[in-house]
Amino acid sequence: MSRYDWRHSVFAPVVSLMVSALLMVAGAVEALLVSVGATTAPVAAELVVTLIIAVFLTAVLRIVRAVPDIRRESAATARAVTNIGAVKPSEDTLVGRRLKLFKEAAEAGNDCEAVLSARSALDDSEMANKHHLDHALIWALPVFGFIGTALTMGAMVNSFSNALDGQGDPSVLIAALKQYVLPELASAFGVTLVALFLSVIAFGTMAFVERSERASVVAADEVFLVYIARLPAKQAAPAMAGLTQELAQSRGRTEELVKGLDALRTAVERLSAAEARPHKYTLVREP
Repeated sequence: MSRYDWRHSVFAPVVSLMVSALLMVAGAVEALLVSVGATTAPVAAELVVTLIIAVFLTAVLRIVRAVPDIRRESAATARAVTNIGAVKPSEDTLVGRRLKLFKEAAEAGNDCEAVLSARSALDDSEMANKHHLDHALIWALPVFGFIGTALTMGAMVNSFSNALDGQGDPSVLIAALKQYVLPELASAFGVTLVALFLSVIAFGTMAFVERSERASVVAADEVFLVYIARLPAKQAAPAMAGLTQELAQSRGRTEELVKGLDALRTAVERLSAAEARPHKYTLVREP
C-alpha cells in the first residue's frame, strides 16, 4: 500500500472536511434540514450538521478501507481450499501466516494445533481492537446531534426573549412563538434526526465489515482444521515425534538398568551359594 493512497490515515478526515464544507457552501446542508421538517436553517444548526456529515464521512471512509483486505483474504482462502500448495507462507494473509506457523511448528516438533489456536486468538483480538476509533466516531454522531439541538434551542430562546422586549401583550407573545420558537424548534430536532439517521447507516456499515473480517478468520481456521485432519498421524501431530523419541530413549536406559540389576542379582546369588557351601579346614595337606 502506498503511503499516500486513499487508505492513508489522513485521507479520510481531510476529504470529509472538504466535502462537508462544499455541501454547506452549495446549500445542500440547508436543503437537508428543510427536507427533515425544518422551516428555517439557523447558522448554528447548519454548522453542527456540517460537522456531523464530516464525522460520518470520516467513519465510513475509515471503515471501507478494510474492504480490499477482506477481498484479498477471501481470494487467498479460496485458493487454500482448492489447493493448500497454492498458498505461499510469505503471503501477508491469514492463511499465509497460518501456513508459515504450521511449517515452523512442525519442523520444531511443537504442537501445531496449539500454535494455530494461539494465532486465531491473536487475530480475534486484532479484529476487536482494529475499529475502536471507528466505533468512537459512530458513537459521537448522535452526541453531536444533541449538541446541535441544544445550540439551536438556545438561539431560539434568545431570539424569543429579544422579540418580547419586556412587553406583556398576548398578541406579541403569540407572534413571537410563531416567528421564533416553532420554526427553530423544528430545526433543532431536525439536527438530531439527521445525526441519528447517519449513525444508523455508519453502524450498519461497521457491522457488515466486522462480520466479514471475522468470517475471514473463521474460514482460515477451518481450512487448516481440515488440512490437519487429513494429514497422517505422524504429520498431524509432530509434537508426538519428540515425545516418542524421549520415551524410546528412556525405555532403552530402563532396559540397560534392568539388565545390570539382573547381572548383579546373579552375582549375589552365586556369592551366597558359595558362602553356604561347607568348607574343610586342616593343617595337613591331603595327598
